[in-house]
Amino acid sequence: MREPTEPSIEASGPETISSTEEACCLLDSLHLHIYHLLEDQAAQNHQLSRETSKARLILARVRLQEGNQRTSAEAQLPRYRPFKALCRLVEEAGPWGTIIKLIRSAVEPNRGYFQPVTFIFGALVPSSLRVASRKWEHCVDQIVDCANTQRELQATMVSIRQLRRSVSLQGVHK
Repeated sequence: MREPTEPSIEASGPETISSTEEACCLLDSLHLHIYHLLEDQAAQNHQLSRETSKARLILARVRLQEGNQRTSAEAQLPRYRPFKALCRLVEEAGPWGTIIKLIRSAVEPNRGYFQPVTFIFGALVPSSLRVASRKWEHCVDQIVDCANTQRELQATMVSIRQLRRSVSLQGVHK
């Protein structure tokens, strides 16, 4: 039996499945795909947990090195001019449903797109704070991947339910 890449019920509705055996093979394929997705999801969640722990540790180290003399970043935010987010989430149609895409805008101060770390702390940002910022950006990418895997898993489960329903209807009509 071959490994499925993107099994879908769309191309195999009840009118195109010629036999119950083919439907059962497709169900097996979909179940195998679910196991692969569960494995991917567990690995992604573990990796995300490790990356966020590393980023938190770096931020804690920065806070310890800087001490309590510095005012909080919230107090340093300029209140007179809002700035735009560098990341935007967009939903697009994919092969198994909607997927989430992360769109990053380029840093353009004249259009209102600032790098948050340098905008808040100025040009003399500690290197460890820059590293932590990059780690958090990477975590955002991983969160999007986890969400897409979860959506694919849910779409596959819906496909299995629909296929089971069509198989049971075929058994009634025979």
